[in-house]
Amino acid sequence: MENVQQANVQERALENMGLLDLTGVKAEDLADVTSIRNNGIIIAPESLSSALNRIPQQNNGCVCLIPNTAGKVKILSGQVSLGGEFFANSNGAPEDIAVIAGQAVITSPVEKIGFQDIILAGQLILPKGSDVVLGSAISRMLGQVVYYSNTSNVRLFLGDDTFSNSFFDFIEEKMCMVLIGSFEIADDVQIESIKNKVSEIVLVGDLTASKAVVPLLQYLAISKTGDINIRDDA
Repeated sequence: MENVQQANVQERALENMGLLDLTGVKAEDLADVTSIRNNGIIIAPESLSSALNRIPQQNNGCVCLIPNTAGKVKILSGQVSLGGEFFANSNGAPEDIAVIAGQAVITSPVEKIGFQDIILAGQLILPKGSDVVLGSAISRMLGQVVYYSNTSNVRLFLGDDTFSNSFFDFIEEKMCMVLIGSFEIADDVQIESIKNKVSEIVLVGDLTASKAVVPLLQYLAISKTGDINIRDDA
């Protein structure tokens, strides 16, 4: 998520931020703010609810209100990859709150929860079975949870990439491909290569391939937020 920053309450307008973080702000700090507009996600303590309601707002995404806590608020923004042990919060306190405001890929099972509260305002991608532990800990879900089954070989790709046949030749164990961005499967990649090397696909973005390969990609995509496209020259 782009343009993430702590809100500058000296501005009369709070605008054009991917994540507008008001967790360290008091109601009196917002007295001179005349508008809040064009922000992706607004994160604020519940104590600011009345102050925010008095300010004109336009073209904002979701508003995520954080309950009062004696602990810390840990915000995961942008695109991150973490092990399931993050949720144990072993270096924190039981009163801490976790807010997932971007795209978080969890690469190993969640076995323990060490947060008072977990709030999801983005996309959480994690192994199947973690829902048993995590499900009851998420108090508010303004985003999406995706579960994948292959926990032994998860590969995360961010940005833009083209995967050639040589890439698949290096893969020794079937993998779960998590694709966040814009990607292509090169023309030299055969259907058998993908069948033998890819167990499932999680797509957030776009994936382009030849006409022959697209049906297999559609089948492997256990979750798709975006498009699987046939290459124009295919």
